[in-house]
Amino acid sequence: MRNKEDFYVDIKKRALAIYEQYQFIMKKIPKNETNICKYKLNFYLKEDLNLGGKAWSEEFTDNIIINKGVIDNFFDYFYSITKMRSDLLIKQLHLKNEEVTGDLSYEMVKFDDNGKANVFDSKVIDIKLAGLLTIFVSRFIITHELGHLLNGHCEFLNSKDKNSIQFISMFEKNNNKKSRSISPLDLRTLEMDADAFAATDNFRNLILLYDLFEERVDSDLNIKPIELFYWWSFAIRSNFLITQRILKDEEYEVDKTHLPSVARWILIIESILDSIENDIYKINYRDGDSKEKLLQSLMSGFSYAEKCYNKSFYTNYNCIEETINSEDYKQFVTSTQKNWEKLRNELDIFSRLPLFINNVHK
Repeated sequence: MRNKEDFYVDIKKRALAIYEQYQFIMKKIPKNETNICKYKLNFYLKEDLNLGGKAWSEEFTDNIIINKGVIDNFFDYFYSITKMRSDLLIKQLHLKNEEVTGDLSYEMVKFDDNGKANVFDSKVIDIKLAGLLTIFVSRFIITHELGHLLNGHCEFLNSKDKNSIQFISMFEKNNNKKSRSISPLDLRTLEMDADAFAATDNFRNLILLYDLFEERVDSDLNIKPIELFYWWSFAIRSNFLITQRILKDEEYEVDKTHLPSVARWILIIESILDSIENDIYKINYRDGDSKEKLLQSLMSGFSYAEKCYNKSFYTNYNCIEETINSEDYKQFVTSTQKNWEKLRNELDIFSRLPLFINNVHK
């Protein structure tokens, strides 16, 4: 199996590279001209097997800590899913009556459009697909934390309490209620904005990978370009399902700093689906692909994530049916979105990037 140390190196390099990309963008914004070159990012991986992390800003230094457990746990989960898919296919292909046992794999020959034969090994596909899914989750987590930093959330919190540096924790249970300098509603609103930042960044990156598929995506994965959207949706939905399992955060409570994980996912996927429907993104569809096929890939991806989650943890869960018409969901989401209109005005002085207006980026 691929050494997890490779992923530790990758997530750190990825975080610093993404930060530098945004630094380049921010230098072109007039209000940043004086100070933006002073900022730097310190990115740390903590020796902790649990999921978790936090972000904070001190003077011109941005800081992100991510537990190594984020990498370890998600890779292990995703590998169990990819291996399960291969095992199921082997059982379906097995034509004899005897029971299939042991750690089996398959190889296949696939001819491309030019008649070239390519050999694929299920063991390689399982590992590399699990790696891709882990990278998708890692990028989402990184960019969520960068959203807190670049949209001014951390410095905004610092301004509310001059006596200490405030951090924003990845998980509800790691927030100290006694030390909060702003209301839970404001914190839920900041989390919603960080999710929106991450979703926008991730989807732009997916479009880039789709455009440059042959150059940027490992051919050993044996996937089509349109399947990138399927597997991203699967990975990020899985992230929120696992988070929900850890936090047991299904309840809507006024003193919580995060919306329930399922509500966060619905807001993310709805914003992406709406953007595609309204042609916000310029997507150069390949032969055989279309807007409808892209939308279906995203929907099928998160549906498969729920199916795998239910099978792994013996649950019977469907986020759309159970949540979308919930009165609690409507009330909490509406109040959070309305609060954003107020809070964004306070954040404007601290943000280094344009903030969202009514969920549409300037």
